[in-house]
Amino acid sequence: MHYPVGLLVSDFDETITQHDSICEIAKLAYDKRERQGKCPLVDEKLAPNNNDAGGCPPPWSYFVEKYFRERKEHIKFWCDKQPERTLQDHYKLLESLKEVEKKSLNRVEKYQCLNGIRCDELFERGERIPKRDGVTNVLKNYLPKCTNGNVSRNFYILSTNWSRDMLLGSLKDLVGVKREHILSNDLVFDDTDRTTGKVKHHVLSALDKLSIFSKLEIPRGTISAYIGDSDTDLPCLLEANIGIIMGNNNTLSKYCAKFGIEIVEGLVGKIDTKDLITTKKRHYKLFRVQSWKEISDSGLLNW
Repeated sequence: MHYPVGLLVSDFDETITQHDSICEIAKLAYDKRERQGKCPLVDEKLAPNNNDAGGCPPPWSYFVEKYFRERKEHIKFWCDKQPERTLQDHYKLLESLKEVEKKSLNRVEKYQCLNGIRCDELFERGERIPKRDGVTNVLKNYLPKCTNGNVSRNFYILSTNWSRDMLLGSLKDLVGVKREHILSNDLVFDDTDRTTGKVKHHVLSALDKLSIFSKLEIPRGTISAYIGDSDTDLPCLLEANIGIIMGNNNTLSKYCAKFGIEIVEGLVGKIDTKDLITTKKRHYKLFRVQSWKEISDSGLLNW
């Protein structure tokens, strides 16, 4: 017996898109300030406290490099102090990384890196973000009807991205995807519909994602599927009835191997859904694809 996917949840960056897109928000803000003559693009080596910056934020590369350095240092310190022997140990590490994310966001907010952007500018930038081949067609085929008979289809994007408007712009061709279907952080706007430089913190860690995912409704008689590409998606991938890894993220593959999580290559003819409807327990088997076309060809999302 085939049980349809009634809850489909996907990560955004590098799952739907070809590359991480948070830098697009920063580029939009930096380019806009330069065009307005407020902040010319500065030397990439300019220190944040250099008076020559004239109150302008440091180059975006400063924030990116500092974030990755702090993240690497945090992981090393954590693992030296608390070796990861079980999957639950790894979940604790993933949750501890929330502090790194907060620190990075607080730094971005302090320097007002993302202020002055209009909602429509974010939407338009989202339209230009390169997506993975086939993703639009797969989701279009899944989404045209809110219901099929008496059974609903629920679809959400669950992301640590910082702009719901940009994500909506990227998905503008998908009829039925509204703001409430984007579960992510979001920029704060002032009364003139321009960003203040602040970010609403909603989804900062893998366990934030898991908490949100576990509360989403799975229509009766259906199963859930989660699609993600990175270690931040691992808890949701394991919580879903069917977890699908997009691409070959080395870190995610390493942890799956470490904790005995089987990765099955491909989807076609490899999923038996009949036992999934009767249990909520995690299945320590995930499926890996290299494209959204593989998901389409598998028939998994057909009703």
